[in-house]
Amino acid sequence: MIEKELLSAALSATSEGVIIATVRHDNKPDRIIYGNRAFEKLIGFDNASIINHKYNLLERLSKNTPVTEDEIVKAITAGKSIQCIRKSQTKSGDYFWHELSISPVLDESGTLTHIIGVLHNINERIHYQEKIEQQNLLLKRKNLQLDELASHDFLTTLYNRRFFDRELTRLCAFHQRYQIPLSLAFFDIDYFKQYNDYYGHNAGDRALRLVAEQINQHFSREADICARYGGEEFVVLSASDSNEVTFLKHVEAVRLNIEQLAIPHKKSTSAKVITVSAGIYVAVPLRGMSPNYFTEEADHAMYQAKQLGRNRVAVARHIRMASG
Repeated sequence: MIEKELLSAALSATSEGVIIATVRHDNKPDRIIYGNRAFEKLIGFDNASIINHKYNLLERLSKNTPVTEDEIVKAITAGKSIQCIRKSQTKSGDYFWHELSISPVLDESGTLTHIIGVLHNINERIHYQEKIEQQNLLLKRKNLQLDELASHDFLTTLYNRRFFDRELTRLCAFHQRYQIPLSLAFFDIDYFKQYNDYYGHNAGDRALRLVAEQINQHFSREADICARYGGEEFVVLSASDSNEVTFLKHVEAVRLNIEQLAIPHKKSTSAKVITVSAGIYVAVPLRGMSPNYFTEEADHAMYQAKQLGRNRVAVARHIRMASG
C-alpha cells in the first residue's frame, strides 16, 4: 500500500503528463484509467472527464501525427516503446506541441494489459524552431535579393556586365566541350551622347529602358542572356541560335523594333528617331580561345556597322548589311 501511495504521489508530482490506458483484445488502446495532474493541465480536462474515456480522445485532439494507430499496436505488441511528436488541442481550443512516448505494460505471463503514455510539452522548442526557420527564410530571401541586385543592372533590370562575363566564360567552356556554336550580339544606341546632351539624362534613362525592353522581349528564352554592357551598350548571348542566318534575323528584328518605337532624336544624322547599330559573332569556341574573343569580334562588327552608316547589323568577318 505504501508503494502504491508513493507511486501515485510521484506521478502526481512529475511535470510530465502521464496517462495509463487499458488495451482491447486486439491490442489497440481502449480506455483511459489514469491521468496525472500534469496531463490534466496540458489538455485542460479534469480527471473526472478523462477517466474511462476512450483513448481516441487523444486521437481526436491530435493533429499532424506521423505515427498511426497500427504502428502503435505493432510496437506495443512486440513489447517495444514508440515515440512521436504531436500537435494536440486543449479543451479551450489552443494547440500545443508535445513528445509522446507510449510503452507497453505486460503481466507476469507476458500478456499486454495496459499502455503508459508520457507527454513532454515542447511548445517553446517548436516555437523557437519555427522562429529560426522564419528568420532563415527571411535571410534566404534577402540573400536572393542581394544576388539579384549583384547580377542585374539597376536602371534597365537586365543582367549586368559582371554576370554576363561570368556566364560567357561558363558557356564558352561548355560549347567548346560539345562543339556547339555560341552566338553573341552587341548593340549600341546611335549618337546617344548627343541625345543625352539635347534631351537630358532623364530622357536618356527612359530611352535606355525602352531599348533594353525591346532586346529582352525578343531574346526571352531560357538559353538567352541579355545584359547592359556599359553606358548605351547592350549584349545578347544566345545558346539557342546556333545558326548565323537565324541569329542575324533575330538581331535585325530587334533593330527594326527599336526604330519603330519612333523615339525622336533630332541630333542623329542617321535617322530622326533613336536607332541602334549591332554586330554579331557566331562560332564554336576553339580550344584555348579566350571568352573575350567573342565580345571583341561582335564589338568589332558593331563598329563596322557604324562605319557603314549606323542603324544596321553587321556580321563579324562577313560584313552583311541589314539596313532600315
